[in-house]
Amino acid sequence: MKNPDAGAGGASPRSIADRLAFLRIGNRESRILSEMRSGLGDVLQASLDDFYDRVKQTPELARFFQGDHQMGAARSHQLAHWNTILSGRFGPDYVQAVTRIGGTHAVIGLEPRWYLAGYAVLLDGIVRRMIDAEFSRRPRGQAAFSRLFGRPSPAAEPQDAALLGEKIGTLIRVAMLDMDLALSTYLLRLEETNRKAEREQAALGEIARALEQVAGGDLSTTLDRTVMEKSPLLASVFARLKDGLGGIASEIRRASALVRESAASISKDSARILSQSDAQVGSIRRITGATAALEESLSDVAEQTEAAGVAVRTCVAAAALGDGNIRRVRETMTDIRQAGETISELVGTIQDIAVQTNLLALNANVEASRAGSAGRGFAVVATAIRELSAKTTEAARQIAASARQSETVIRNGDRAVSQMTDALREIGTSITVVRDAVARINTEIGNQENSVRSTHREAAELRDISEKTSAMTRHASDDCTALTQRSDKMMELVSNFRLS
Repeated sequence: MKNPDAGAGGASPRSIADRLAFLRIGNRESRILSEMRSGLGDVLQASLDDFYDRVKQTPELARFFQGDHQMGAARSHQLAHWNTILSGRFGPDYVQAVTRIGGTHAVIGLEPRWYLAGYAVLLDGIVRRMIDAEFSRRPRGQAAFSRLFGRPSPAAEPQDAALLGEKIGTLIRVAMLDMDLALSTYLLRLEETNRKAEREQAALGEIARALEQVAGGDLSTTLDRTVMEKSPLLASVFARLKDGLGGIASEIRRASALVRESAASISKDSARILSQSDAQVGSIRRITGATAALEESLSDVAEQTEAAGVAVRTCVAAAALGDGNIRRVRETMTDIRQAGETISELVGTIQDIAVQTNLLALNANVEASRAGSAGRGFAVVATAIRELSAKTTEAARQIAASARQSETVIRNGDRAVSQMTDALREIGTSITVVRDAVARINTEIGNQENSVRSTHREAAELRDISEKTSAMTRHASDDCTALTQRSDKMMELVSNFRLS
């Protein structure tokens, strides 16, 4: 139902006049309120104290205040508003104030039932205190009545009761007017909010329809002009969304094509690299096999050269021993040659003795011949001596011949020993050369063995790296295949979009 005051903010001059006329609030009632104003100060203070104590005890109302300070400020504003009401002037200032109150209630979400209940509690406290003040102060004199109602008290109780009723009635009517205007403003704001919500709901429905079309891939859809006028912000956001999605779809198409092309190229290169890696792994495996065999062969050669070195060292020792033996043989040959020379000298001496003996024998024969028969015995001795000399000479000749023969043999032996010594020296030199060569061969073979072992280890590491590289290349090729499939799927998804 449309609010009749909606056209004028809920409180147009015409609507205020109609309300005042219906409630019969005129100049008299304004004077009554003005007269009551000075006497209701304490009543308003006490009633507001009770009212805000009730508010503190009610969680549904206390939640609107952040503390006593804010509640005290609200109490001060409410006291000022009541003073405006009791002034009896219901002009534009009053209308603006009550409209602000109703708007505030609508903004904070205060339900009308709590506003009406709170107004009832406050009005009840004011009326009770007015009546209590009337009947409790009357016996104490007319001055108290005059302070409350602003004029001397009449003597007759019926007149007092009628005046009190008129004041209370006027107070209730202006309170109802105040509630009516506040609630009308509240309902007007609520109605405006509902209409705005309906417009926004309709706009949201139109935008939802457009978004559904966009979700279906139709980026050429547009919003109705009325929606753009009613919800320009949503329309602007929708336009940016559509343009952004269009740009994204176009970019995805382009990127998907590039990704597919790049993935195909990478996959092709990966296949080639994989083939090369497999060939390289095969070659490296053959190298590692060859180096392993070479390492084993070098180990065998090293063992053999070590054995050769041992044999050479044995030969060196044997040559040294033979050289010592030859040296002792040469010394023996020297001793034999010296003995031969001694024998030759002795043979010469014997020969000299034999010659002398033969001469003596000749002399003896000569003398024996001279002596005749007296010297016949001496001649026999001389003959024996001559025969002995001849035999000695023959023996000396034979000994000399044997000595010469022995000297020749000794000389030949000495020559042979010298030749053997030279041969052994050459053999020793050759053995030394062979020993040094074998030592160098052992050292070189050791170096080669270490080098081959290092080469084998590095080849094995290179083989492992190549196998890992091959595995990673195969994995990269699989990833490129999967990436190509995903890019095809992405291209298939964005191909459904119809761009404007």
